Amino acid sequence: MSYLELCSGFLDDLLDILMRLLKKLIDIEEANRDLESIFLNSYDGISIVNNKGITIRVNPAMERLTGVKKEEVIGKDMRQLVENGVFIDSVSLRVLENKRPTTIIQKGRTGKQTIMTGTPIMDGNERIKNVVINIRDVTELYSLNEKLQRTMELTNRYQCEINELRRQVIEQNDIVAESKEMQEIVDLALRVAKVDSTVLLLGESGVGKEVLTKIIHKSSSRFQSGSFIKINSGAIPASLLESELFGYEEGAFTGAKKKGKLGMFQLATKGTLFLDEISELPPELQVKLLRVIQEKEFIPLGGTVPVTVDVRIIAATNKNLKKMVEEGKFREDLFYRLNVVSIEIPPLRKRREDIPALIFHFSREINDRYGFKKQFTAEALKQLIRYDWPGNVRQLANIIERSFITSKGDRIGKDELSGELTEEKLFQFDFGNIIPLNEAVELLERSLIKKALEKYKTTYEVAKVLKVSQATVARKAKKYRDEESSMP
Repeated sequence: MSYLELCSGFLDDLLDILMRLLKKLIDIEEANRDLESIFLNSYDGISIVNNKGITIRVNPAMERLTGVKKEEVIGKDMRQLVENGVFIDSVSLRVLENKRPTTIIQKGRTGKQTIMTGTPIMDGNERIKNVVINIRDVTELYSLNEKLQRTMELTNRYQCEINELRRQVIEQNDIVAESKEMQEIVDLALRVAKVDSTVLLLGESGVGKEVLTKIIHKSSSRFQSGSFIKINSGAIPASLLESELFGYEEGAFTGAKKKGKLGMFQLATKGTLFLDEISELPPELQVKLLRVIQEKEFIPLGGTVPVTVDVRIIAATNKNLKKMVEEGKFREDLFYRLNVVSIEIPPLRKRREDIPALIFHFSREINDRYGFKKQFTAEALKQLIRYDWPGNVRQLANIIERSFITSKGDRIGKDELSGELTEEKLFQFDFGNIIPLNEAVELLERSLIKKALEKYKTTYEVAKVLKVSQATVARKAKKYRDEESSMP
């Protein structure tokens, strides 16, 4: 190969290398332009500080978020900037000191709350070369957090006030509300008391509908301005009910009082009228009651001039009004007028936590009334708690009073309880009332196993009669014994 050919080949290789280097330089310049564009146009603020604490670069967003101009910080020592009050704190100085990523929250001149995160950039010897600070506006987030904290504080305060109000109402009205269900019902009653909406109370006989009605009245502004008037729609003959509700004018009918008579609506003016057993209201009076609710007025028997009334109506029933509407036994329009706010009080068997407290409450009340010092034995208490109480609170109160009066000593045993509470009547349920299927199955299973164990000598015999395995009988019998023994 000649010298010229050698030189020519060398020059070709050199030119190829130079072209590749040029391409890399162009790529690097393009990447740098992209990075510069990102740096300048980033919505978040970016600041770069060297390992001496000197600011070497900032982007426009940093100026916008902090209110500090780049002329104030470029080439300046961060220590001096903090001393002069340009910044309250310096995340870059913390990074240089701790040698790890650090975050602080700082309020700028603009009033914006910013979160500043400093990240160390290391050289090949694992020494900090620069610190990159990312600055993000968290003013709205910070404001929302403060609002959340204030809301939580208010919620806690309101909850404390509600609990205290509930406690006072319970004490003043001799209410027992140990169960979550009853506590929620009392809370709802207190809220309803603040408005004048019509209320419909639902629940079996004896659950405490009248007591709840009095809570609503006593907790309302009407307690100071008007009376609480109760009328039982089912206890008054239909022929007399209209005159009792709406009153009558002189000479309205034979035997009417000479000067007429005020009805319950007028007596309850500015107060509360409790219409108990509303389901028993005759159809013709349903129409008249609907008019009173809609028009706030009525015409007394024998009268011609409408009487305006300002009364809060609370109705109650142990019947299924909706079903009665479907059967045509109760006016649909009246049902919806009454059913503005409905409160359903569960039967005692659905809130067993209240039973021990009710027993204690009525025992203390009867002891105080008659000067007794009586109490139930553990076995008697267990039987009282286990009973399903189809008559609810009213039945419980009556049986406790009867037991206290008829018992001879101060200790009332299991055998001195009313015959209604005999063993064979425990855990029975009323098929006239719908209860969850799993509850019904368990009650029936419990009763059958107990009766079979009383009749037969071994679990093997019981299993044979019930047509289940012996292991099933033994397991379930133990379960029910454990549950009974855990009762107070």
